[in-house]
Amino acid sequence: MNHLLTSLKFSFILFIGVFPLTSSADGGEDRIFKEWYESRNSGVSAVKLQQYNKLCGSCHFAYQPGLLPALSWEQIIFNFDNHFGVNLNLSPVDKRTMARYLLDNSAGHVNDDISNKILQSFNYEGIVNRITQTPYFVEKHSQFNSSVNSVSAGQCDGCHQNAMQGKYGLLSKP
Repeated sequence: MNHLLTSLKFSFILFIGVFPLTSSADGGEDRIFKEWYESRNSGVSAVKLQQYNKLCGSCHFAYQPGLLPALSWEQIIFNFDNHFGVNLNLSPVDKRTMARYLLDNSAGHVNDDISNKILQSFNYEGIVNRITQTPYFVEKHSQFNSSVNSVSAGQCDGCHQNAMQGKYGLLSKP
């Protein structure tokens, strides 16, 4: 009986693989990609986990997870006990919650315009663990690099009035 069930499961998987649910003849694959691309968020998704806002926002700007790819967030997650010189003292449950949230909402896992541009900017020669070190950020802020130190550059809401909502186009008035 087990062998029969295994054979049926294998046949079903094979059938699904050979006969996709949409065909390119009806524009299925192209249509799905176009719908996905056109539905992207124009900025970057705002932070939705209040626990993240509370923990991270107590020391610095609570960066949206879409501002870094998953590999970068993994470096940060594995160093929660030494987060840029600070022990976050997170319980195992809080570590898992934060890790899951960051990875599930990282660039490459969300359909945000800025996240997609950040991911495309990498040349895959190295992983950065600071948003201010991403090629996209460096390019966008190149005219400010000599006059802005790294601490103030990371306080996005100091210059971008709608940064908390994930909108980085509008600059705050001086």
